[in-house]
Amino acid sequence: MAQQCIAGYSDDRPVSASLVRSRLTNALTGAPPVLTVARDGRKVVGWCAVRRPEPGEQRARLWGPVVDLAARRAGLGRRLLQTVVEAVEWPLVTTDVPVDRDGATDFFIRSGWEVLDTISVLHGAPADGVFGAVTAADIGEPDAYVAAAASRFAGLEASFAASTWPRWRDDARFQPETLLLDPPTGSLLLALAQKNATSSELLLAEVWAADAQVRRRLISEAHTLAGARQVATVRAVTRQDPGDFVECGMRVTGRCQTFTLPGGR
Repeated sequence: MAQQCIAGYSDDRPVSASLVRSRLTNALTGAPPVLTVARDGRKVVGWCAVRRPEPGEQRARLWGPVVDLAARRAGLGRRLLQTVVEAVEWPLVTTDVPVDRDGATDFFIRSGWEVLDTISVLHGAPADGVFGAVTAADIGEPDAYVAAAASRFAGLEASFAASTWPRWRDDARFQPETLLLDPPTGSLLLALAQKNATSSELLLAEVWAADAQVRRRLISEAHTLAGARQVATVRAVTRQDPGDFVECGMRVTGRCQTFTLPGGR
């Protein structure tokens, strides 16, 4: 259902059951999401979920509402959203909501949510060449390397930075061979390969780098990795200036926003 609903929009990407499970379940605790489901008889026609905050996270993550195309325009999405919001007590933030999807951002604004971040979505083509970057599979104690980068470049608090490796590792798309490193500077690029029956991509999910030169080198190496992995496209999402991605041949294809629910919870 999720794949059907995102097709053709800025958040379009390969979806699989294992990916959905890993994104909705807590990586550190294994706790399941808070989930509300709408059915027509036995058929699921809509759902909305909240992934509980990981230890150290300030907000829970809202996924959805996702409504079957045949069940729209009946207020079902609003009822799903209201039901799951009333069932949880944490501050909430949405996943990426595409600006180019008609009515999607207005849905949250009308529901009383506020814009938190604007995110650029970029696409690029896999590159030919020999992939020779250092990866997390090549070093000892990659968890310590990632924790140091999380603290230095992302500004994460020490205990939450230390949990970055297990949180990433729990993602169904994660492989140590697609976590690119630059040991002299402590920089990294987290790339996540995803395939299903119809499409494939390499997502550049995080780039934590000492400077623009290192960042661009890691982005270029990721495109070579995409070629070696034989995926159809390279996709990146960033809250920062997308200029380094553009310099590496990627193009901005859309923008998404995240929303937060104001007020004390």
